[in-house]
Amino acid sequence: MKLTSLDLERFCAFKRTSLPFSPGINVLIGANGTGKSHLMKLLYSILKANEKAEKNDPHSPNTLTTLLAQKLVAVFRPDSMRPEGAPKDELGGLGRLVFRKKGRNSGHVKLASDAGKLQFTLTSLGRLKNLEDALPSGGAALFIPSREALAMYEGFVGNYEKRVLSFDETYYDICVALSSSPVRGPWPKEFSGLNTELETELGGRVHEAGGRFYVYSSDGVIEAHLLAEGLRKLASLFRLLQNQSLTSNGFLFWDEPEANLNPRLVTLISRILRRLANAGVQVFVTTHDYLLSSELSLAAEYARQSPEDLRCEIRFFCASRSAGGGVEIESAATLPQLSGNPILKEFAAHYDREQSLFKGQ
Repeated sequence: MKLTSLDLERFCAFKRTSLPFSPGINVLIGANGTGKSHLMKLLYSILKANEKAEKNDPHSPNTLTTLLAQKLVAVFRPDSMRPEGAPKDELGGLGRLVFRKKGRNSGHVKLASDAGKLQFTLTSLGRLKNLEDALPSGGAALFIPSREALAMYEGFVGNYEKRVLSFDETYYDICVALSSSPVRGPWPKEFSGLNTELETELGGRVHEAGGRFYVYSSDGVIEAHLLAEGLRKLASLFRLLQNQSLTSNGFLFWDEPEANLNPRLVTLISRILRRLANAGVQVFVTTHDYLLSSELSLAAEYARQSPEDLRCEIRFFCASRSAGGGVEIESAATLPQLSGNPILKEFAAHYDREQSLFKGQ
């Protein structure tokens, strides 16, 4: 199953928008506060609830309506009560995910795939209703947050379950995924080559022992939290592929994969994302990085010149604030086709400042 489109009305910062997805890589760019991570968290929440729902038993406590409401609260973490100082018509819970305006309001979400669709309404009173579900259970969904999780892994799951920690549930989910044991035998053929590429960059293989992660190399054993943060991201990806938390028919949501990576590793991440998409993973990423977005744009524009195992469909989305206060989404096949691109705009402004200083000498 591949997601094909998302239509939103009055959800979070979005008054009304529609996103046509690529079955390969979907790249979300835009200024801070334009809802890019919210879009990925929404998709992830729907897919994770859909994985667990008992659809054949309407009396089960694990119906999709119940699980989806719980997952949205756990992932977005809205206040359960009206925050102090907020207008009296603002309530707590799921109602805080509805686009803010005076009086009662409701938002609508519609997610379509090539095998079915799902839609529901959220009210400002905090209810999830009018759920229409024809979305089959697809591959597993995996969300990699912007903050690296491997170093915080030790004791995280137990403390989260005791409510000692206040992270959103994407961090709990990624730690649970990392905890799965490696699958014995060779890696699936669709991911062949990725293990070698990641091992070469890390200098060894990733193992868990005593609740901690280590990289075992010819030079010895290195604790994961002694690795550079960028390398820990690669080690996490190695583990998730090794234990098949990430599979060829699954979904990968990666929030700012370029964070704390040097440019060479950013280029490597671009190749890895394309390999994953070529192997059948539907990928969604947010980025503020010029190099990562440009590498993917060149891959989209010159797809025929790419090696066969790196070819995939790519689509770009740019989120921006409209005059009315909501967020609008523009989509295109390459970065230059977007009329508003804050990454390119700021780099052009930097070049102009540089030229101005040069001429002023």
